[in-house]
Amino acid sequence: MNNLVQRSREEEVVRPTPPGFPDHEEMELLLRVGLFSPDDAIALRKLWRILRGQADDYLDMVLGMVAAHPELVAALAALREEEPALGSLDDAETTHARFRRWLYETCFFPQEPPWLKELYLEKSPQNSLAQPSPTLPPGFRHAVALAYPLVATVRPFLVASGRDQPEIERMQSAFLKAILLQVALLSKLYVKEGLW
Repeated sequence: MNNLVQRSREEEVVRPTPPGFPDHEEMELLLRVGLFSPDDAIALRKLWRILRGQADDYLDMVLGMVAAHPELVAALAALREEEPALGSLDDAETTHARFRRWLYETCFFPQEPPWLKELYLEKSPQNSLAQPSPTLPPGFRHAVALAYPLVATVRPFLVASGRDQPEIERMQSAFLKAILLQVALLSKLYVKEGLW
């Protein structure tokens, strides 16, 4: 299955579904179980319009939260030592660009985030001989635990936008669903074959 994906540079590319990535039926089931609706997709696009110009400020809040937990800082530092291409924690431009990309793809492609499909492709057995397999983000437990703080941290930006309370709740709820869906998809790379 090929999907037409719109990139943040507004260019269109065809991105194949990598081996192991959940097929259409599995994705539909995950979306139904997670109560993800077309209204959630609309709310995510609204969230992007609010955060697009404030993504760096949002990231700074998130990094401040991460810095308060030495185990997260150590895990990210270890990941960067194993994967030098990720840059250092001090490489603000790279970090901000990656975060903006994640935020954009979370808001526009919640069910098939291109960054996650790329990770699946890199982890596929076909690529394991050609290049060393990249390291997964450290500590799957951290990915699960950070889901809610990422959503809670976005709230001040939504409130400052002047939106009414029900709309803010809808956007936060959609964002949480999108992040949890990503965590569910990411988990397939951590669990033993057949247990996902």
